[in-house]
This record gives sequence, structure tokens and C-alpha cells, in this order.
Amino acid sequence: MKRYRTVIATIIALTFYTITDILIWQRIFETNNMTEYADVYHTGWFVTLAGYAVMGTILLWGSWKDCLYFVTSLFIAAFSGLEDILYYALDRKPMPESLPWLDGNPMIYATTREGVILSVVFWLTALAILYFYLYWWRSNEIQPVSQ
Repeated sequence: MKRYRTVIATIIALTFYTITDILIWQRIFETNNMTEYADVYHTGWFVTLAGYAVMGTILLWGSWKDCLYFVTSLFIAAFSGLEDILYYALDRKPMPESLPWLDGNPMIYATTREGVILSVVFWLTALAILYFYLYWWRSNEIQPVSQ
């Protein structure tokens, strides 16, 4: 279980981060036509993400690999389009054909539904490779037998 704690911590942080996004953006800002405050909202959104990253790093302190992987995977998950996919899945709404607010994001292949999904697959593959490199590669080497 210890080997997967960074993945589990990332999933938990991203899930609660996304639920907060749904509750604040959709239920407050969109419902009350306050979209002109989007810049202030996005600043708060980023501060919240940074708070999750700091909290996770403190809780995982003592293992540089865990801290590195948690922070990296949390930010990649939040900015790669995964948070957007999770947003619609948790809200039980279909993902729109176009997500134009992601247009300036360099981590997103295209702002279409397929482009966002393709970006998420790419970045999750990169995270899987990083995880393999940090936790599995060379950790399963044959240990010498002591006599």
C-alpha cells in the first residue's frame, strides 16, 4: 500500500479539488452570472491547488520520491485536461464538443473533446512512465545473497 500512496493521495486531492471547482464555479459564479469575476476565481483556484500540493508534500515528507511524484502528478492532472474530464463526470453532465477556455493551455493538444482526451492520455502515460522510473526501475534488482 505504501508504494501507491502518492497515486492515492493525488486521486483524493484531485477529486476534492474538482468537486470544489464544481460547487464554486458552476453553482455560484455561473448561476449568479458572475463570470466577469473569472480572473479572480482562477487565482483562487490556483491558490487552492497550491494548498493541496503543500499539504500533500508535508504529509509525504521524508520521501523525496513521494513528494516529487505527488506535486508533479497533481499539477499535471489539474492542467492536462483530466480535471476538466473529471469535472463533467462528477457533475454527471456530458463533456462539451469544445472547451474554448483551454485554448491558451500549452498542455492541451486541442480544445475539442477528442483533443482534451488525447492530451489526458498522453500526460497520464507520461506520469505512468515517471512512476515506473521512480518506484519500479532498479528497485527490483536481484539482491546479493549473504552467507
